[in-house]
Amino acid sequence: MLASPEVPVPVPSRSRPLVLAVAAALALTGCGVETSIDDGALRTGAREIVDDLQSAIDRARERAQEQNADESGDLGEDPPAQTQAIRTDTNTAFEYEQYQATLEGVIASLDAFWAEELPAAFGAAYTRPSRFVYYRPEHEPGPRCGEEEAPAQNAFYCPAGDFIAWDETGLMIPYYVSSGDFAAAFVLAHEYGHAMQVRLPQQEQLGVLRELQADCFAGAWARDVQEQGFLEAGDLDEATLAVFSGRDVPGTPFTDPRAHGTGFERTRAFADGYEGGAATCYPAPAEEWVVGVQQ
Repeated sequence: MLASPEVPVPVPSRSRPLVLAVAAALALTGCGVETSIDDGALRTGAREIVDDLQSAIDRARERAQEQNADESGDLGEDPPAQTQAIRTDTNTAFEYEQYQATLEGVIASLDAFWAEELPAAFGAAYTRPSRFVYYRPEHEPGPRCGEEEAPAQNAFYCPAGDFIAWDETGLMIPYYVSSGDFAAAFVLAHEYGHAMQVRLPQQEQLGVLRELQADCFAGAWARDVQEQGFLEAGDLDEATLAVFSGRDVPGTPFTDPRAHGTGFERTRAFADGYEGGAATCYPAPAEEWVVGVQQ
């Protein structure tokens, strides 16, 4: 499961420097940052960016409702015949069909990657998760996982039903519109990582290590997609910002069962998977990933 996200770190367009998005986020969250830009001007500019993004998200939600009135549904049942580049102008030209096609393509890519990687890296048998479910909790509850209700503004993997589900209007569309298509892809890759964990013989007992391992698995998949030429400039920045925006509230102890890791820890785990592959992620290197963990 993703940590309850903040408003996704804004990425106004791929033509703007990454530092602008980070500076805007820091200005809004009150984090200190050395800058030559007047503080008031920075905050005003950041607020304008966020307001523009919120308007874009609201328009995207309305278009999603217009183009698909279903309050929940399944994806991944009819994967695209050919994998295409993960690229869309998500900020200014949201099209619900393109959005769904992007997620379908990501699911197909994750399926193909893990069907090969799980046996090759770990000698484990691969099976595809049973369902990929979107829901809109403002209309009706999402799928239950045992006794647990589907959370709003989140995504999760359910071991009991072996399915992945996400809040479409509260999480996925906002990520897709404000942070980019590959930020939304990271959400699916992270939850797919949780699905792969239960197919391995050893599971991490510490909750934060399970979350960081899922980030690491997502990084391994991202490298595979990049090597196949399916990414464009800015996509990895989108994923990195998605990882960072899902960080824990500062001061959260790593022993908290809901902990997902600091921004540094999550970004490092994702990068380790990207650089070293899935084998780097298992078993989770606790002392390298989590500040304060000692064997």
